[in-house]
Amino acid sequence: MVIAGEPEPEEVAVMFSDRLRAEEETVVFPGWVMLDRIGRTHCDGDLGAAREAVNGNKTAVQVEMDSGHSFYVSFTLAPPPQGASYLDLHWPLEGSAKSVPPYKQPAYPFVRAIDKDLVLFHISIPSLPHRNFVPPDLFVYNAAGHPPSVQQLPLYRRRSFLRVNFTTGILRRQNGSYIVSDLNVYPKKEGTGNNSMCAELCVFNSNTRAWSFFSKDAPQPQDQSNGQFPTLWSTDHVLAFDGRFLCWVDYFSGVLLSDFSNLRSRVLHFVPFPGEGEYPAKVRVQRCFPDRFRSVSISNGKMCFVHIDNDFHERIHTGSQGQQPRKKITIWTLNMMDGNSRFKWEPHRVIYLDGLLPNPHRLPEFPIISADDPDVLCCLLRKEEFHGEASMVMIDMEHARLRSSTPYINRQSVDEKAHKNEFLDMPLLPTVFSKHIERPTGMPWDNHKLATRPSKKLKSAM
Repeated sequence: MVIAGEPEPEEVAVMFSDRLRAEEETVVFPGWVMLDRIGRTHCDGDLGAAREAVNGNKTAVQVEMDSGHSFYVSFTLAPPPQGASYLDLHWPLEGSAKSVPPYKQPAYPFVRAIDKDLVLFHISIPSLPHRNFVPPDLFVYNAAGHPPSVQQLPLYRRRSFLRVNFTTGILRRQNGSYIVSDLNVYPKKEGTGNNSMCAELCVFNSNTRAWSFFSKDAPQPQDQSNGQFPTLWSTDHVLAFDGRFLCWVDYFSGVLLSDFSNLRSRVLHFVPFPGEGEYPAKVRVQRCFPDRFRSVSISNGKMCFVHIDNDFHERIHTGSQGQQPRKKITIWTLNMMDGNSRFKWEPHRVIYLDGLLPNPHRLPEFPIISADDPDVLCCLLRKEEFHGEASMVMIDMEHARLRSSTPYINRQSVDEKAHKNEFLDMPLLPTVFSKHIERPTGMPWDNHKLATRPSKKLKSAM
């Protein structure tokens, strides 16, 4: 029976379809996210259960490993500064196992590097034989495909490459291919040249799907340097720059850039950090949280270096707690000169912290420049040093004001009841890969499947 004045079922269907189209047009993934390096493992009963868990998730991809394992990966995306984003591994359990304790997962995902639409990650499987003698399996997630895709890289066994989580980078080249490279820096033998350090690279080319090896003397320092390339180099971070450079960062030294515009002739550049003298050898050896008050990232095509004034290393190594000067945050940008063969840090913003933050007794930590605005800085702000409640604060560097403060929630555990505010002292990765993913349909930020139901008004008309 059709009641007079009520819409016909066909009209209801059209109204519902229009509503979904409007919803699809207004719901998009965030333009950039802060990605946690440590991924999350979800254990499912079998591959079918894993497939159902990601049903409707636009970020999900099925992966077939060379070892024979089959699983899904997806991402949980949150717009900054509301929270961190995560790589999720949906792993089918084998045999009669129904569940596993959180401290003993069958596989562990970890994000190594990012560039544009690409995410380089590895998966460690403790049950595989000889796992301590070979690097973990590496994968490249391509967000720009429709749907996204994942490619496993061939194994590279030379020496100690690819075994350290923070030394491998990925570069989306301007011709559409990509490069994955790992760095090894070590002292040379005496009497083998003027420079005492050697830099080795292993390089994967997506066009040839093959690894190659490259060795060269560490480069001579450029402007703003007080000495040679550091003999105590240690890589803290790798990032891609300008579609041609992979940049290895030592937060106690500077940036080592490798130019991949010409794969036949690789050129290395070393650019020391500005603004201060060298850290003492004891600080460099112990390496206590070198990235706690420093970061290097790409924002709107610019390489930005952030330094937050602090006395942390002086306190832990000398016990000195004398009166300190006013604390400030400084941002530099890296300019390329002389046909991109020389580089120089230029000051971009300086602000003082007096009266800026809600907790004047604590310094902001783990700074992250917005990926689309070099005047916006996100930082962690804790009530106590290394523990206690924390917030993610967003600072307007141009106008020296606090834009927002959001409670930090650690969603590292897949158990919703286990949300905590504990920060794992590992910097988050700012990335724009999320904007390359196909537009979602009616999905919330946590990427759980959303039942698309008509509104109450439409339901009453059915």
